[in-house]
Amino acid sequence: MPAYLQGADLAAFGVTSATTAQVNAASSLIDGYLSRREGLLWAPDANGNPAYMLGLQPTVSLTLTTALAPGLAVQATVTGPTSLIAPGSVLIADIATPAATEALVVQAITGQVLTFVNVQFAHSISAVLAAGLTIVEQRTMPQGRPITQVSRTPIANALSGVGRYGYQRRSDDGFGNMDTYNLLAVMSKFGGPPAWEPFSLQANSIDPQSGQIWVPAGVLLAYYTEVKIHYVAGWTYASLPYEIKQACANIISAQANFPELNGNIQSIKTGAGAVTRFKDTVLDSDTKAMLQPYKARVFM
Repeated sequence: MPAYLQGADLAAFGVTSATTAQVNAASSLIDGYLSRREGLLWAPDANGNPAYMLGLQPTVSLTLTTALAPGLAVQATVTGPTSLIAPGSVLIADIATPAATEALVVQAITGQVLTFVNVQFAHSISAVLAAGLTIVEQRTMPQGRPITQVSRTPIANALSGVGRYGYQRRSDDGFGNMDTYNLLAVMSKFGGPPAWEPFSLQANSIDPQSGQIWVPAGVLLAYYTEVKIHYVAGWTYASLPYEIKQACANIISAQANFPELNGNIQSIKTGAGAVTRFKDTVLDSDTKAMLQPYKARVFM
């Protein structure tokens, strides 16, 4: 799991004697307060580009039964539950081999055969492809606008995007950007829910700090109703903000000073033996103020 104090920083922030368990516990509390279960640290691919989040565990693991060669629109046969994978999903290949690690975007699925948009490195038979290691958010697009916003910042790398069209409410049907009464609409109506259509995030405008992403029009030359974004957000440990490290040290100190109470103390009385603890326990107001700018923005 990501640790927000490492090496020489333990001494620099005044918690030289902190154990690995204490650092991990403090880091977990920070993730919980920030509503960022994936953590704040990302890991790179073989080129050094952000590829996946260190705080996530694979939800699906697939194994190659054929070797994978570099190229565009590369097909590979795998074993594992491909029914849990969808076009646009991001699979991290060869995590155990840093010289070959990369994020693969699924273009199409046919049974146990996956087609990847682009493969940079060769991967041998039995290489593992792990899903669930990136942040995934589904957003409803504002009417008539091609801009959406994700909840985690700074965006380190936007890996994949898919969009789909939906049907408007009958009262709004005449105000849309496309003709909903056409052959494609009829086929979608009787063929099931609208299909997800991949689009290229690399060609889009992305603001890493605000989390705003400009999404292009789709196949109908109209803006999507919904989009799903796979991305990586955060920092390496070397670039982790000072406030995160200081907050981690504050929590460790609070727990070490009063281990039996596991929190900060507001008042202690000795006569009848009374102890009053702050409601926010180990996260005091100063620590919360340091962490506030890094909280995930929860959209309704």
